[in-house]
Amino acid sequence: MDPYYELAYALESKSLCLFVGTGFSMHVTDSKAPGWLSLLKQCAEAMNDGEQIVKELFPGDKPIMALEECASIIQVKMHAQGKCLHTEIAKVIGALSVGKNAEASKKLLASFPELKFITTNYDLLIEKGLLEEEASTSYSIGYPINRQPKGVQIYHVHGSVKYPKKMVVTADDYFRFINNPDYFSRKVQTLIEESTTVIIGYSLGDVNFKSILNSLRSNRAHDINRQNLFFLSRRPISKHVRDYYDRSYGLRVVENTEIDDFFKKIVEKHKAIKERVPKSRELLMPVLERKKKFTDSYLKKRESFYEIVATLSSNGIIVSHPSVVRFLKDVIRRKREFTGESGAWEQYDHLAGWLVQLGAIMDIKGTAMEEIYLEALEISFGNMSKKKTLGRSWDSFRTWKDNWLHVTYDNRLMICEHLKEKAISSDASEVIAQ
Repeated sequence: MDPYYELAYALESKSLCLFVGTGFSMHVTDSKAPGWLSLLKQCAEAMNDGEQIVKELFPGDKPIMALEECASIIQVKMHAQGKCLHTEIAKVIGALSVGKNAEASKKLLASFPELKFITTNYDLLIEKGLLEEEASTSYSIGYPINRQPKGVQIYHVHGSVKYPKKMVVTADDYFRFINNPDYFSRKVQTLIEESTTVIIGYSLGDVNFKSILNSLRSNRAHDINRQNLFFLSRRPISKHVRDYYDRSYGLRVVENTEIDDFFKKIVEKHKAIKERVPKSRELLMPVLERKKKFTDSYLKKRESFYEIVATLSSNGIIVSHPSVVRFLKDVIRRKREFTGESGAWEQYDHLAGWLVQLGAIMDIKGTAMEEIYLEALEISFGNMSKKKTLGRSWDSFRTWKDNWLHVTYDNRLMICEHLKEKAISSDASEVIAQ
């Protein structure tokens, strides 16, 4: 599976959006940006009896209630002393500046000014730090909407330090934000719907944002509902958490990857595929309309399927449409037939990768794709080997072994149920037992 192909395709087609949270700000400031807990403590300590309040609200550095509720208490105490929590937060956040870790992000933004950002951060690190003198358009609660945007566009959905009193900080602020959805909350849903979105430096702790993701997930049953939503994690993510992200939000995980490495891989892949993007639609549409057929030489290439899928998604073509299903079935059928040719070892590996990709981006069970998918899977599983056994593909085994958890939870259940009554090799059993 190659998520970087899809991300690079979105970058070239000007449809890549980055949803960044506190972790992103911490990264580009060389860890100087405070986390939410640290920020509240720092502001509370500025009060006359601040140390005592911090001890009561955060004993052992753990909050006694949700952080937005702790913020409400601190706000009340501050008002009694003639201070404002929102203003104090703006002072701390407004003083931040980018550091050495910001170089990869700067290069990305300088090269691709059509990028869009959604952020719950209050800071202006993207506008004033990463972009430096480059053009940008910043949107924030409390400010008029700019109808002539230039350069990178940044949507501060929880407000920004430009207008501290409008920042979403306390429990009351959050309740107003959730119960009275404004332009920004609706814009988030629209941007995610229209873009390939990567969530970076965000813990998925915002209830309103999670409800938007869940709504999008539910609206895309039996379609490429995971094609356009990625979650970047610097650390490995357990199978159980990965399955939760998949089933509830339709998120595809890119794990164990640093932010800078992630950006570099997208840019490297973009260099390799950018010449193909303008041609891909011209190549695909006549085939979908049954006026032409893909050549064997094209479908024998590993990346042809990734290009096809990225083109479908980028052009808003619904995979569940009968003509698209018919087309994809034919593509899988022909790839399966290539594995029967003499010396077709690489085709086995390609087929495995394609089946993983398809199983990662759409719900297959109960659709017209199910039968041919499972037939191709049987061939793939039946011709792979963990050891370098003559007549078996060890590359195919490694592809399935390394990427099994990228296949959605529901699709893995479908596969396991299908294979339950069939005689499969110990190597195949090892893959599905993960």
